[in-house]
Amino acid sequence: MPFYYIDPNRGRVGPFSLEELYSLHRAGVIHLETQVFLIGAGNDAAMPFAVLWNLQQAAREENEAAPPASSRPESERVKGFARRTGRDIREMLPHLMLPLDEFRRFSWIENRRITAIAAVGLLPLIIYAFFREPSQVGNAFWAMALYFSSLWALFFFYIFPAPEVSVRISALCFFTTSVVSVSVLLIVYNFWPLNALVSWIRSDHWYIRWVGFVLGVGLPEELCKALILVVILRRIGPFQPQTVLFYGLLSGLGFGIYEGVKYQTQHNFEFAIRTAGQPDALFAAEYYLLNLIRLTTLPFLHAIWTGMAGYFLGFAAQYPERRGGLLLVAIGLPAFLHGSYNAFSASLGLPIALLSVLALNLYLAKSAEFSHLLKERKPESSERANT
Repeated sequence: MPFYYIDPNRGRVGPFSLEELYSLHRAGVIHLETQVFLIGAGNDAAMPFAVLWNLQQAAREENEAAPPASSRPESERVKGFARRTGRDIREMLPHLMLPLDEFRRFSWIENRRITAIAAVGLLPLIIYAFFREPSQVGNAFWAMALYFSSLWALFFFYIFPAPEVSVRISALCFFTTSVVSVSVLLIVYNFWPLNALVSWIRSDHWYIRWVGFVLGVGLPEELCKALILVVILRRIGPFQPQTVLFYGLLSGLGFGIYEGVKYQTQHNFEFAIRTAGQPDALFAAEYYLLNLIRLTTLPFLHAIWTGMAGYFLGFAAQYPERRGGLLLVAIGLPAFLHGSYNAFSASLGLPIALLSVLALNLYLAKSAEFSHLLKERKPESSERANT
């Protein structure tokens, strides 16, 4: 809105906005008695600036006393949102109550997908609920080890597909190794030459420790895990090498479960006390990490090494004329990787573990070429007979 004011010397001055008139007043250019008027309104509209000032102040006070105009619509919007939200919740309530209704009727038990997801995700909590008393700690270790072994078995089933895999034979490989083969191995360790070879792992020379781990640990343990594979090949087979590989994976898991529980209750506890010392928090952290590795990665590595043995044992059963070399590789290669990992776990453990995983996958990927090689090349005895 354009305003003018009357200057005694210059006459009419302007136009100015109302805010500009206020600025001129504060600067001392316009006084309260200065006449101001609107453009085009005529002389009758002229008034002292004081009148205009008072009118504006009254309007400002009235606006400040009244609630803001925008607050009333905002309040209405909040109430409207609350009403809509309540209506939406009431409409969705029957759908939201479906899980509770299904839980009450126990019909969800027939849904395999739900039970599988619940078993995988909640089994550790169930184990803790049943074995939380101090006297039940040993049972809790075994239950947790079985849980992680089951997860690895499911993982191997989808990662290493094999023809004609039997659940019965898979369970036989797993539990025979964890119960029977390991028990026999512990007895054999009390006799020469194994007890002498095991003593080498405490030598001050790295190469003697290496030989001790390969011949005193890797070799007997891999023989222990491969024993059930030889039995099923002779009594139940024949099987494809990929199938024997899978059974080897489960046999390795069976060994891993026993070793994992044994280390949790004995070796890990003693080792953590020696290395962590004080304060107690360091000991607890060390003990936790050791147990976690024993339940996850180390059973996995045992499975990889025995899976490798099963791969070559499967070919040995398929090509008996090459049995000697294949049996030597089936036991010797995993024993070498196993013993080397134990001997150099602090420095080269990860590269050796990675090499083991890489080797098994590459052998499996090239199984067709390997089978063709064994089929085409005749053993030396047959060649001499032909000549």
